[in-house]
Amino acid sequence: MGVCWYCYWGWPKPVADIYLKAVDKLDGDDSPLKFGPSHIVWEDENFEDHNIKYCLNHVDDSDRERFTEYDLLIVRKSLLELLALPEAIRCVEPENYDDEHPSLYPPADGTVMVKI
Repeated sequence: MGVCWYCYWGWPKPVADIYLKAVDKLDGDDSPLKFGPSHIVWEDENFEDHNIKYCLNHVDDSDRERFTEYDLLIVRKSLLELLALPEAIRCVEPENYDDEHPSLYPPADGTVMVKI
């Protein structure tokens, strides 16, 4: 079982800013982001284009009893904002990370990380 690099270092600041803005618009309730149609991105920390696009394609399939239209609007907006960031800004885990020792694989110089 590996050790999550993002859990150790945090998220790139531009990614964290989008997430935190969405949480604020949801009055502090992050469940639509982490347990709704965007869980692959926000909960599982998969910030690649194909994961974001997959989640965007499934927002309309979401549980309408669990999430309001407003919740899903904020989820969609957060994913679109995230997709607008270059993948090189979103996906900063070192390619050679060994899945065991995150402290030995710091973010690139100049990358600001935010723990969520």
